[in-house]
Amino acid sequence: MDCSSKSKTLVLLSEQLLRPDNEIIAFRKQLALTVGDLKQQISIIVNELDNHTEENWVLFMDDSFNFVAGFLALLYSGKHPLLLNPRHVELLHYYQAVLTDTHLTNINLPIINISNINQHQSVKSVKNNPDFKQTSFTLFTSGSTGLPKPIKKSISQLEREINILIDNLKVSPCDLLIASVSHEHMYGLTFKIMLSLSSKIPFVCETILYQEQLATYQSKNITYITTPSIIKNLDHNLSTINCTCVFSSGGELSFENAQFCLQNFNVLPYEIYGSSETGIIAKRQQKSLNTPWELFYPLQLKYTPNQQPLLISPLLPQAELLNDKLQKIDDIKFYLKGRMDKIVKIAEQRLSLTYIENQINKITAVEKAIVIPLEKNNRTILAAIIKIKPSHSKEIDNFNYFKLTQYFRHLLKDTLSLVEIPKKWRFIESFPENLQGKCTYTDLKALFDTPNKI
Repeated sequence: MDCSSKSKTLVLLSEQLLRPDNEIIAFRKQLALTVGDLKQQISIIVNELDNHTEENWVLFMDDSFNFVAGFLALLYSGKHPLLLNPRHVELLHYYQAVLTDTHLTNINLPIINISNINQHQSVKSVKNNPDFKQTSFTLFTSGSTGLPKPIKKSISQLEREINILIDNLKVSPCDLLIASVSHEHMYGLTFKIMLSLSSKIPFVCETILYQEQLATYQSKNITYITTPSIIKNLDHNLSTINCTCVFSSGGELSFENAQFCLQNFNVLPYEIYGSSETGIIAKRQQKSLNTPWELFYPLQLKYTPNQQPLLISPLLPQAELLNDKLQKIDDIKFYLKGRMDKIVKIAEQRLSLTYIENQINKITAVEKAIVIPLEKNNRTILAAIIKIKPSHSKEIDNFNYFKLTQYFRHLLKDTLSLVEIPKKWRFIESFPENLQGKCTYTDLKALFDTPNKI
C-alpha cells in the first residue's frame, strides 16, 4: 500500500519523536500541528502524570491529536492506557484515573484535563528518554452483544498489523487521512492513528461525518475511513468528492451501496473484515456482485467440523475461533454468512437470541428486532427493541404500550416458548449507533432506563 508520496519507510510508534520537528502530524480546523507541537504536548502531560501514582488510566479524548499525545505520554510514563468512555459506569472497576480533554462530571477519581494545563510551562523533553516504559494498552470491544470487554494489546501488535496492511493493499498515494470513526476503537486506532503515524501521512483531528465537511479538503489527496452506515446515507444530490481511497468497516456493504460510494467518492471502497479481538482479517472491493472476501497474507483459516472458523494470525498469540459463519471458496477466499448464534442461559435453559430475533423479524410490521438480556431483581430476563416499518406505523399508533406488547406476545406464542418471549419491550424509530456504526449493548440497555413508551 503506497499511501504516502513522502516516504516508503514505516516509522515505529516509539520513533515518532525522532522525526524532524517541522513534519506535520495533523490538521486541527485546517491549522497544521507538527512533530514539535506533539513533543511539547507530550512533555507537558508527562510532567503532570509524574505527580500521580495511579497505574491504570482511561484515555478519553475528543481531539485525535490530543489522543496521540496522551497515548504516547502514558506509555512514556509507564502508565497503562485504557481506551474507553468513562461515562460507562459499568466499566469503572477497570481503572483508577482519567486523562481527557473534555469536561467530565460525576467521576470521583483523579482526572487530568489537558485543556486546563498551562501549555507554556517549561518541562523536560521526553526526547531525551525516547523508550516506552509501558508497551501494552487495553481497548474494549464495541459491546454490540453485551457489555464491552477488555482486550489487552501490545504496541508491537499494532505495528505488525500496519505492516500486514501496507503489504496487502495497493492504492494510490494520498496526503491526508480523514475519519468518521473514533480513534478509541480498534478500527479507528489502526486506520486513522497508526496508519497515519507509521506512513507519515497527516490526519484530520476532527471526526468528519458529512460530505459537506469532507468537501472542504478537496484540494488534498484524501483517504476517508468510514463505515457502511455513513456510506449508505450519502446524498447523491451533492457534488462528487474525489477520494484517493475509502475504507469501510463495521459491517458488510451491499453491492448497491459499494457502487453508491463509487458514484459519490469516485472510488470503490476497500471493505475491511476484522474485530477488536483479532485485528484485520480480510478485505474486498466489490467490482462485481458476490465478490468474496480475501484473507490478508499471511493469515490462515481452518474450518472446524461445526463450521466455526479458526483464525491463525501473527497478530494473535494463539489461534482464535471466530463468531461469524463463513462459506469457504478456497484457502484464501470466503463468503460471510452472518453471525454465529448468540446464546444466553435463562432458567437453566440455553436460549438463542438469534433464533428469537428471527421469529420477531418474521412479523409483518417489524423492520428490525434486537433482543438483549437484562438483569432484573437478581435474575436474567429478555428484552426486545423493535423498529416498526414506516408502512405500519399508523396502525401501530392505535395501540398503547400494553396492548402493543400483548399483540406481539400473542403473535409469538406458537413459535417461542414462554421463557423465550421477551418480558420487556421498546418500540423505536431508529436504533442508536456510535461513530463506528455499531449499535451497542450499553445504548440499548439504556432504553430500558426510561418509562415505557411507544
